[in-house]
Amino acid sequence: MAELRIDQLDVASKLLALLSERGVAGLQAPTGWGGKSFVAAYLIRQLGGRWVWASSLINALVQAGNALRVFGVRHFLSTGRERLCLRGGFRHSDFIIRKPCGFCQFNKPVPKPLVKALINAVDYGDVRETAEQSQLCPYNVQEALIKELISEFSDLVILMNYSRLGKYVKRFDGVVIDEAHNAVIPKIVTVPRRSIEVLLDRLGIEGVDVRNAELVRGVLGELLLTITIDSEASELISLDDLVSLIESSIAYFDDSSDSLVGVKFEGLELPSGKRVLLMSATLPPSILSSIPVVKVEPNRVIKAVVGDLVMTTENIDRLGSEVTRRINELLSDGLPTVIFTTSSKEVFLENVVYEDEIRREDLCRRNLVLRFFGKYAEGVRLNCYRRVILLTLPLLPSNVMRRLEARGGLKAVDLVVMKSVQAIGRLLPSENDIEVVLFDKRFKKYCGDFMNYGIQCIDKNSNKQSNPG
Repeated sequence: MAELRIDQLDVASKLLALLSERGVAGLQAPTGWGGKSFVAAYLIRQLGGRWVWASSLINALVQAGNALRVFGVRHFLSTGRERLCLRGGFRHSDFIIRKPCGFCQFNKPVPKPLVKALINAVDYGDVRETAEQSQLCPYNVQEALIKELISEFSDLVILMNYSRLGKYVKRFDGVVIDEAHNAVIPKIVTVPRRSIEVLLDRLGIEGVDVRNAELVRGVLGELLLTITIDSEASELISLDDLVSLIESSIAYFDDSSDSLVGVKFEGLELPSGKRVLLMSATLPPSILSSIPVVKVEPNRVIKAVVGDLVMTTENIDRLGSEVTRRINELLSDGLPTVIFTTSSKEVFLENVVYEDEIRREDLCRRNLVLRFFGKYAEGVRLNCYRRVILLTLPLLPSNVMRRLEARGGLKAVDLVVMKSVQAIGRLLPSENDIEVVLFDKRFKKYCGDFMNYGIQCIDKNSNKQSNPG
């Protein structure tokens, strides 16, 4: 069996004590530490029992499976219908709209001997291969296998997407929630108003106020099957985006981007009576303040200069020229810069490319203006840039925030801090120092929280560490 490094063993010992005494603990370690999955695998080995390891990222689950294998822990990596379907080419939206499983030739009862024969499978690849040979639905075989594994073994880990956690959590002794920040931050989808208008016109639908997001959502829900059948209609707009909009907890029209916006919020409900370990490079502030967390400190501190203007919607018109002057002054030194804002048109700059106009060749060659909740907000490395400017606080409209808080307890501090850290993280890892400018002085309120992620606020005027209060 593998052994942990000294620093990993120290972290594991602290977590083992917390899980034994409190039943719940968090692990925050920066990207590149190279140890979260191995520490969790070691803990499971020590504690024993049945565990479910959940994440929204398949790559994180694959890494987890590798760590469990190193420590000799029996495990099975599961996946969703899209990766398993033998008919191929289906996306999540297709299973929602077309419902292809009901009349599928492979949707047949799964023989018990076949499930028994797969008892040593470690991932869905083995299941898919066996199911294909037997002309059976791999997803049905996978679900039957999971039930068999749970009933057969007392020490076991099932790895799955976070969205499937509720289906199985009662049957496990412990839960690992990997990339836990993704379970707290809402998912955003943006659909241009013009695209909806063209689609409705193509389908012969009249009299729909496209700015009424709830009405549009209802109409689209009724028309999804028609849109799928009409090939020209389905080419006008992404079906995945339409389904995401319809499935969203909240939908609204955003004047600044002239788009309908869907907000899907899963929330994070910790199961009672289970051991729970939450892991991430950036655990949300609400988790850091509510459960005991073992933190691995980042190996570098990023200094962020906090400005002296309040960039609210009400102030934009009044401050527009001053903001433009100051940003152009910053850009004049030629340092490659990315500007994040809630709306890509809050300020009009000449020497930048806005998100909706970006071409592949612009990346790393032109200064960019991106939206906090846009397509570049997560999962895209921009480490060819040397400066990032956060123009205003990354908040959704106040009425949307109130509804999210009422639905799942989402706190503004979680959204502001996590989206800010994500935006800064787009420029990392970098061999060079990066310059961070928090343009809106309201960021001062969150400076104490930023310190948890290796970001130190510096007051623009005094050039000293900002007072977190």
